[in-house]
Amino acid sequence: MTTRITLLCVPATRALRAGHFPADDPLEPEALERAARLAGSLGLADLALRSPERCARQTADALGRATEEAVALREADHGRWRGLSLKAVAAAEPEALNAWLSDPGCPAPGGESLLAMIERVGHWFEHFRWPAGHVLVIAHASAIKAMLLRALDLPPPAYRQIDVAPLARIELSRHQDLWRLRLGSDGPA
Repeated sequence: MTTRITLLCVPATRALRAGHFPADDPLEPEALERAARLAGSLGLADLALRSPERCARQTADALGRATEEAVALREADHGRWRGLSLKAVAAAEPEALNAWLSDPGCPAPGGESLLAMIERVGHWFEHFRWPAGHVLVIAHASAIKAMLLRALDLPPPAYRQIDVAPLARIELSRHQDLWRLRLGSDGPA
């Protein structure tokens, strides 16, 4: 049987748009409205999962979906930079920020490295018992990118080459242990 996964990226928060490290920020009313407009186009799901952050929970609520929390899908832990602007961190800790940006194995102070986050999410993705049918996963771009790396057997450096826009939908399907990525549109050509 085939498993089809719809990966739905959460909308951008005000803090993210302002260049701040995530801090379990809430969604603004406009973002909730945009998410709600997607509800009918996602189709029925046999299972719906989400990351534990507030914006993922709010996205699921806006879609009218009951979801199970998947703790492994949590956003990367940015340690003491959590909630701070990139500009403020660059001014206060330029060497630490440069190391974090240039070395995926370097963690944010008190947090986790990009490689650790990719491994955490990838391990979960690989070992989750995906049921046959349609599964909806609501998560941050970072978790979606990590899942794509594992599904497509891509090396960790490819993480920085993937952009996932807010409210982007990405389809993966698995048949006979081979994952396939489907890019496309539901609308007319």
